[in-house]
Amino acid sequence: MTSKLLCAAFILAALTLSITFSLQPDQQKVLLVSFDGFRWDYLYRVPTPHFHYVMKYGVHVKQVTNIFITKTYPNHYTLVTGLFAENHGIVANDMFDPILNKSFSLDTMNIYDSEFWEEATPIWITNQKAGHTSGAAMWPGTDVKIHESFPTHYMLYNESVSFEERVAKIIEWFTSKEPINLGLLYWEDPDDMGHHLGPDSPLMGPVISDIDNKLGYLIQMLKKANLWNTLNLIITSDHGMTQCSEERVIELDQYLDKEHYLLIDQSPVAAILPKEGKFDEVYEALAHAHPNMTVYKKEEIPERWHYKYNTRVQPIIAVADEGWYILQNKSEGLMLGNHGYDNALAEMHPIFLAHGPAFRKNFTKAAMNATDLYPLLCHLLGIPALPHNGSLSSVQDLLRPTAPRTVTHTQSPPPHHGSGKPGEHEQESNAYFIGVSLDTYCPVKYQQVFT
Repeated sequence: MTSKLLCAAFILAALTLSITFSLQPDQQKVLLVSFDGFRWDYLYRVPTPHFHYVMKYGVHVKQVTNIFITKTYPNHYTLVTGLFAENHGIVANDMFDPILNKSFSLDTMNIYDSEFWEEATPIWITNQKAGHTSGAAMWPGTDVKIHESFPTHYMLYNESVSFEERVAKIIEWFTSKEPINLGLLYWEDPDDMGHHLGPDSPLMGPVISDIDNKLGYLIQMLKKANLWNTLNLIITSDHGMTQCSEERVIELDQYLDKEHYLLIDQSPVAAILPKEGKFDEVYEALAHAHPNMTVYKKEEIPERWHYKYNTRVQPIIAVADEGWYILQNKSEGLMLGNHGYDNALAEMHPIFLAHGPAFRKNFTKAAMNATDLYPLLCHLLGIPALPHNGSLSSVQDLLRPTAPRTVTHTQSPPPHHGSGKPGEHEQESNAYFIGVSLDTYCPVKYQQVFT
């Protein structure tokens, strides 16, 4: 009788626990690093000994499928929320919200408007709500007040701040009297030089070598601070890069009267807002205008892009083929390298490497999705994952069998910001609790459905 009562009591207690209860109390530290625009095959373009050092003593994923559009801000927000752009709301580097009647652009201070960011909750906020501290060195969005919160420590974005200064801050935060458990570090290259030179340029070799040396410096500083073997380092990027040229430009002025529409974003995905009463005219003029441009009404955007269910996606989008530009006209200027194209294209894919006590050694995995990083981060930090589009089970094989683990689940994404289909994202989540008392074994399966 006593054993049955004890077992029942254990079951009751187990069911009241968070389903992200940590089976091991070890505090995991995570440093997430993004080298903007680091294409997956840059690892092999020139010798990259420091990247390969991480691969030898850690893990490497060959193919990382990022989200559409393959731009900086949408993908960096995906990495820290686990959501597609249509769910987290940062659908482009330049966008217009008809509900807010506001524009968002990297060239203006509107990027600091909290309303654009609050369709999702980034991981540093969840980490801090769990009682931990976070530090961010220039990661996109970390100097924006989101849901009334900033990271515990952060640097205001300033591209003139050197990589070494950013690393110094990260090390300082990890080794302070009240150390962070989550750090985020961002560096602008090789994206900047990839745009300027084009990824196929021989001059990109020294740029890649410089990034490798910067990684070497980071490793050296982590070792000096006695963090190398205790911290989980994840190195990734937002997108790749493809070669462009002046011969592959589509000028909208050749097909449209500029008085009939607003061009919200351009190249390689043109976001077009027709003026009142001009939708059909604008669409018909563009639909078959150029063989290297595909034009979609919003409702016709392919489902695989997970892009159409958000009010910030414009009524018409035009998508260029790889290597082509869409501009109002050539006076806009163009770059020799660009990204933003279909996320199925290999040249749009970034890197993923990791090293630390939680990860296997000398292990290579074929593929993952960028959305899978968020549940992995939550798992490592021992914090609850909010609804997301990723899958922890898809990347669990990156971890050592003895790595600290949590009772985890894959949650469904939140309702689309628009006309999502009810029930299509329901998933079953199972957490298992085992009670043992007075030789009584009572396994319990706790089932919860997230909608």
